[in-house]
Amino acid sequence: MVSGILYSSILSFFLLLVTMLRLSVVLIACLLSSSVQSNTIQQLEAELKKNRYSQAAKIGLAMLRQQPKDIQAQFLTAVAFQQNRQPEIAQRYYLQIINSNPELPEPRNNLAMIYMDKGQYDEAINLLITSLKTHPAYATVWQNLNLLYQGLASEAYRKALSKENNSRSVMDKIQLSALSTLYGSTTQTPEPSKPAPKKAKPLQLAKVPAPVAETKTIKAIVPAENTQDNIIKPLQDWASAWSQKKFDNYINAYAKDYKGNKASHQAWVNYRRTRIMKAGGINVQLTRFKIKSHSQSQAIIDFHQSFKSPTYRDNVVKRIYLTKINNHWKITRETTIAAL
Repeated sequence: MVSGILYSSILSFFLLLVTMLRLSVVLIACLLSSSVQSNTIQQLEAELKKNRYSQAAKIGLAMLRQQPKDIQAQFLTAVAFQQNRQPEIAQRYYLQIINSNPELPEPRNNLAMIYMDKGQYDEAINLLITSLKTHPAYATVWQNLNLLYQGLASEAYRKALSKENNSRSVMDKIQLSALSTLYGSTTQTPEPSKPAPKKAKPLQLAKVPAPVAETKTIKAIVPAENTQDNIIKPLQDWASAWSQKKFDNYINAYAKDYKGNKASHQAWVNYRRTRIMKAGGINVQLTRFKIKSHSQSQAIIDFHQSFKSPTYRDNVVKRIYLTKINNHWKITRETTIAAL
């Protein structure tokens, strides 16, 4: 009887020991796997920083064969292909990330660069605006969006004044900035990337600096009540003051540092006074408003503008940037993006 009990105890202890050994093996394997994966990400980032994009792409593909749903690996692999001038492959990965993680702004920013190089400007702008809605503190995205708007406005004026039909003459000079880290998945806010150096086309992406916390932030975008009254009405009042030649009201619609393409705000005010207050009636009509982006302190609005005077008339698509200053929406920038 005693020997039986002793045998049973020894057997139980042996089985417990085997179980613990198995668990230890599994735990060690998991730790080793995690360490290998971390080192591989570091290797991929290191290759990107050294501008060895082909090697980085190979490392990324090897990682994705093991873990095809790894978002960090997908993004860095896409960056590698984009920098290696293989935008079609990069585009496929960016779209996968956007579909599975729509809250991340980085793949939208970089995909916008690919669309811009193809001449798909509307798609690029929509991606950048959507990126701001997911994370409005991204200074790099604001910078890229502004550059696109500047280019399109300049192109519209060039077409209106020239008989040339080279639609790429202005847009080829636009240099956007890339993002190479998924800050959207962390609590950090990136500093703007340095502009891409001017090289042979297609557009060469920028080298991205180490992440530094950006001190200037933009308030998170929130749904606005009475958007028509809050944003559209100030523009209608601006057009009305213009039409009625109420010059002080017209100027008051702009921020006090607004200077258009003049050397100073006062130079711009003097120029506008001579244009608006000369003899003859003015009629300005705004229609087809479209709010492209809206936060508590920033807004971008497109609309059709019809202008008529005794000596000049036109119909254009305009884009205006508004900033809330002292609880009032003020025009901080206006561009013409198309002639109708």
